[in-house]
Amino acid sequence: MPSCPNCGRDTKRTEDWVCQWCGYPLLSRSYKKIDKTYKELQEERSASRDYVGPEPEPKLELKTEPEPEPEPEPEEKPEPESEPEPEPEEKPEPAPEPEPEPEPEEKPEPAPEPEPEPEPEEKPEPAPEPEPEPEPEVKPEPEPEPESEPEPEPEPEPEKTPEPEPELPPELEVTESGAETTVDALNHYYQTNKAATHAKLKDRTLKVSGQVEKVFVRDHLDIRYIVLTGEKKSGPWSVRCSFGKENVSEMNRLSKGQMVKVQGTYDGYGKNIIIKDCILV
Repeated sequence: MPSCPNCGRDTKRTEDWVCQWCGYPLLSRSYKKIDKTYKELQEERSASRDYVGPEPEPKLELKTEPEPEPEPEPEEKPEPESEPEPEPEEKPEPAPEPEPEPEPEEKPEPAPEPEPEPEPEEKPEPAPEPEPEPEPEVKPEPEPEPESEPEPEPEPEPEKTPEPEPELPPELEVTESGAETTVDALNHYYQTNKAATHAKLKDRTLKVSGQVEKVFVRDHLDIRYIVLTGEKKSGPWSVRCSFGKENVSEMNRLSKGQMVKVQGTYDGYGKNIIIKDCILV
């Protein structure tokens, strides 16, 4: 009979498809069927618990006979003392047997004398081999001295062409309308006489030609300028040109390395030569 997976007892399936003992659902058809519901079985079990059967009959007490007292054991009688055994008589020792006479000693036979060994025959000495004659010395032939090659004539050194001296820019001319120059020329003027060049250009209009090195525009900081360098890019001075807000669109069209000409007012020098209020010409 299959057992319940819940309570583990052998069980059958009730009409309402549960275990007859614990009420656990049993959906398999392998369990045998009882024609009662789980509720009916519970009622039958509770009725059987409430039923009180007839009182059990009193058991009859059997009277047991008293056990007989044990009989006294018979007293052990003392055994009679055994008579002492007679001591054995001493037998006389037998006389010692006479020792046998010693046998005569056998004299060893003398050892045979060894035979004399035959003397070895003398072999004739071999004749001495003739000494080889010394070979005549061969003198090496002197090697021919190598012919001395003629020393190559030194090649004439190429004549060094004198490097052309760099052309110096003309002297800076400043008129009432201002001055026009390049970034390379300004580098030459400032290296030659920085103070005199500054005095000439102070508060004057200046037109400068050069290559665009940097474009910097920060409208929220009110900073707008470009940095110009010379064509040689070897001078220590560069020109910083400040612009107004109205020139931002033109500044954004510039690219690095582009040649431009800028016009503005000379405003001194520091790390760079400074020109303010600039426009592109």
